[in-house]
Amino acid sequence: MEASLDVQQAASLAPKAEIDTFLGTMSGTTNTPVMTDASFLNTFAEAISRNIDKQISTSHTVGNEVLGFGELPLSETKEEYSQAFDTLFQQAALQGITTFNASGDHGPYDSPNKKPNLSIPTSAYEVEVGGTQLPFSKKLNGKQVTVTKERAWGDVVGLSKEDIVQGVFEGSGGGFSVLNPTPRYQLGFPGVNTFNAIRHLTFSKGKYVLNRDPKVISGTGSGRNVPDVSGNAAGATGYATYFTARVGKKTNPIWMVGGGTSYVAPQMAAANAVMNSGLKSVTGFWNP
Repeated sequence: MEASLDVQQAASLAPKAEIDTFLGTMSGTTNTPVMTDASFLNTFAEAISRNIDKQISTSHTVGNEVLGFGELPLSETKEEYSQAFDTLFQQAALQGITTFNASGDHGPYDSPNKKPNLSIPTSAYEVEVGGTQLPFSKKLNGKQVTVTKERAWGDVVGLSKEDIVQGVFEGSGGGFSVLNPTPRYQLGFPGVNTFNAIRHLTFSKGKYVLNRDPKVISGTGSGRNVPDVSGNAAGATGYATYFTARVGKKTNPIWMVGGGTSYVAPQMAAANAVMNSGLKSVTGFWNP
């Protein structure tokens, strides 16, 4: 489904573009399997080294910057893994390839934790794509929710109690990287390394609790600021997606409406392809 929606979103914005799909597979033998981390990294290496696509988009991650890889028995540290991506994306930038990565769909928390934690990678050489919420008004879980103008994507008003406890809340991934320093192109701009937010949830004893009287909080941070650019990602104003699901021997066609930064990253890559189609030389790395 993820691969289908990526291709559909890219094709919808750049219908005349040729789209190459690189699939990382779990291969090897029982004794020497190729793990998810290596597969993900190798797929990027293949796409970048071929140098036939001038924009690359992904909505997949492995591990996060604070908690690492969870229960995966990987040989490298999260710092080493992040550095490997940084080297690859720097090569891509030098080749004129613009790399787009979805920033995630759970606010500043890739995984439930007291500390904000972003998913890997957060390289300074990729365009981190976040989400916004377009204006809408509808009932969600029996509560009327109204948004009057486009804003950052993230809200807990329409969530059930079970969603809140489990930490299943939706919002644009973003915050400050703990593995990558603030890049030079971000320094000196108003707002960089600062934040303003409303703390709706508190993480305590392994679960989230809804704050009945949420406060606006402000502060400063350090490290690479995420995201770089954002577009409509909220499910309430989301996108129709077509895919097929196999149940037993029968394959069923399914239409669904969904949201997430996974939809926006391929849109940005498609926009880049459209811009490149009218230029004598490629746009290249956006961020600087």
